[in-house]
Amino acid sequence: MPVVPGVPGAGLPVAPMDALARRIQEVERRLDEFLPAVMAAVGPAISDLQTQQNDLQARVSQTATIASFNTGSLPNDNTFHTYGASIPITIAVPTGKLVVGVGCGQATVNSGTGGAVVGEATFTISGGYANLGDVYARDYVTSVDSTSSLAGGSSLFVQQAFSVTPGTYTITGQMMAWASGATDGSVQFSNPFLTVQVTG
Repeated sequence: MPVVPGVPGAGLPVAPMDALARRIQEVERRLDEFLPAVMAAVGPAISDLQTQQNDLQARVSQTATIASFNTGSLPNDNTFHTYGASIPITIAVPTGKLVVGVGCGQATVNSGTGGAVVGEATFTISGGYANLGDVYARDYVTSVDSTSSLAGGSSLFVQQAFSVTPGTYTITGQMMAWASGATDGSVQFSNPFLTVQVTG
């Protein structure tokens, strides 16, 4: 065989095409044998990563708010009433676990003349998991005598975890108020909000 000067490998014998074909087939055969073993080794890890991804996608958090409002004069009836718009969030809970928080930036409570007033933030969960007043944050003021009034304010917030049957639920935040002893008591609810988080 002639040799080309200066060319690396010049003069080496050239493998026949059938020999190259056999080598390619051998490589393919070894890959066919090797890949199942690789998949057997990494398959569980891939499955676990997919499970973790699905779990992370299921963990979501939503928040809803309404505008600040005043209840106006409260009835003197020793009864909690709802005030302002409800704050609903509908959310899928595939993990069966969620955390609900409700409140407002500030509840300014006015007792009225000779009265007592309570401002409350609470919520419901569809399916009977929570009703109004089951879980709440409150602020309370009472006048010192029958001729005076008193006002006070504080932020309201309460949070609680729940275990539910996996499914879709509507959680509804609600501001409420109660009055006794006066007809001119009121509550100013500033920036009411509801937060719902699906957890694992």
